[in-house]
Amino acid sequence: MTPPVGRSAARKPLVLDDQIVRLDGLANPYGPSLAVGEALAEDSGRPESSGSRLRELRARVGAHLRIDPSWIILGNGAEELLWTAANALGPDLPRLVFPPAAPHELLLPDRNQGKTIVLRRDSQFQPDIDLESASELPPGAVAVVGSPSDPTGTLLPVVECVRLCRACRLVVIDERHGGYGARSLLPIVREFDNVVVIQSLETWGGLGAFPIGWAIAHPKLLGRLAEVPNRAPAAGSVIAALATFDDLQWVLATVRRVREERSRLYRMLRKLNLVQPLPSWAGFLLARVERGDPEFVTATLAERGIIVARPESSALSDYLRISAGRPEDTDSLRRALIEIALLV
Repeated sequence: MTPPVGRSAARKPLVLDDQIVRLDGLANPYGPSLAVGEALAEDSGRPESSGSRLRELRARVGAHLRIDPSWIILGNGAEELLWTAANALGPDLPRLVFPPAAPHELLLPDRNQGKTIVLRRDSQFQPDIDLESASELPPGAVAVVGSPSDPTGTLLPVVECVRLCRACRLVVIDERHGGYGARSLLPIVREFDNVVVIQSLETWGGLGAFPIGWAIAHPKLLGRLAEVPNRAPAAGSVIAALATFDDLQWVLATVRRVREERSRLYRMLRKLNLVQPLPSWAGFLLARVERGDPEFVTATLAERGIIVARPESSALSDYLRISAGRPEDTDSLRRALIEIALLV
């Protein structure tokens, strides 16, 4: 029998604040490169980034992606670029969204003056766009989809992406969580001139405090994005991004460690019978609570100093989002889940 949630939530945590394990975040648990702090300290006092630095950053991004910089536009974080791209052809176009997803996908219709069309996902939370449903889409629609999506960690399959490109006026793909080994849909940009791919250093690069991102699209489409009012990247964000590329090998090494820990976390959760994880290409896992109440499990984990995320979507009320952290974090989570399993 599941213990009352209220009674569990009323207890005081069993650990000190400095012992809390945060598995609810989206950023690289190893943080940004030390080069970021050093670069910011050296450039303190400069009010804004120069045009030469912005051009240098575009060139560095282009070299990293092996794409001409003329196909890249920089922005003040993935969130702002997402809104800019989705409104590049006008705010009154029908918009396609794919719930359940994080607010950055689902809040867009609230800022949209056109009709919102909700497309289904399959049982594994992948976008499910067959030929029949694609043929029924309005040709002037704008599709907005995360790949990997938050909080499911699932990708937009290439076949479904191509169908969207052929059916819609514009397809906006949010790849901010794609740095942990996910297959990028960037090659689609060269095949279709109505696709925008958005990437960022805010998650895998650890630059959550310095929002910086870029959109990749055909230069003609980028011209339309440039017409939408938006803020240029802050000086500190540009400096932090350049320092990240200076120390990219270290950052990528931490990304590999997180990816390996995500696999270990997945195997560990599958061996237990309390939660059941789904495969993920992001830095986190979506796990269904199989025994007990999700709120009780979350609260009892918090008592033991382990914080996990509860997705906001009502369709995911039985799920937890658990981020991959350090090996010792996974070990702490395992011990706590074993203890909780004895209570439910």
